Amino acid sequence: MKCPKCKGKMHAEKLYDFVRAFDAWKCFCCGEIIDSTIVSNRARNASLHLG
Repeated sequence: MKCPKCKGKMHAEKLYDFVRAFDAWKCFCCGEIIDSTIVSNRARNASLHLG
């Protein structure tokens, strides 16, 4: 998978918050983290029209 920010290589990683563990993708180069929540929020924001 390529990073949407820098086009670098991403790897799968298990991350943890205070309540749960979740799977995400993390970029080797810039540290960008992508998970299913981030993807859905970005898709929703991209479909919003201003004005």
